[in-house]
Amino acid sequence: MKIIAFVGMPASGKSEASNVAREMGIPVVTMGDVIRKEVELRGADPADGGKIANELREKEGMDAIAKRCMTMIEEKMKDNPSKIFVIDGVRGIAEVDYFKEHLGDGFMLVSIAIDSPIEERFDRIQARKREDDMDNIEQLKERDTREIGWGMGEAIAASGRIIENTSTLDAYRANIRKLFEEMIAEEENKQS
Repeated sequence: MKIIAFVGMPASGKSEASNVAREMGIPVVTMGDVIRKEVELRGADPADGGKIANELREKEGMDAIAKRCMTMIEEKMKDNPSKIFVIDGVRGIAEVDYFKEHLGDGFMLVSIAIDSPIEERFDRIQARKREDDMDNIEQLKERDTREIGWGMGEAIAASGRIIENTSTLDAYRANIRKLFEEMIAEEENKQS
């Protein structure tokens, strides 16, 4: 099985890539769900997700979210046999290292590179209207800084493949679909 993990700055297109995977019947685990669950367990404001993510990393290590995702990943793999599997939302190099160690040679990190100004990413955030999204561009700048501090830049640099998201949504979705089709074909060729 090929395990594809997406890493990229906020609003770079990770969730959209995961939506394409789901449409193709590819199982997806979203790392942000771990934070959203913790926010809910604490009865905290969804806007405090970043602060809670920091706390978890400080207390449990920089790979805390990856560790917490492993049960979800293992269950989903068992329940949904597939040639490829997607992990959405790697945030740092410690998570990459953890997944490489625990998921083996099938693990592949894919960076969603975005060459658009922060204003464009903020517009995407406003359009998606998630409960835990920021309300102003200063908050996005703070989030960028926080995630870079988690090792995001190193994780992006460690990517085995980069998908650019600088054109239309349709073109981006087509590139993601092509990536998945290539990965499925590679896995099928290994088995024949």
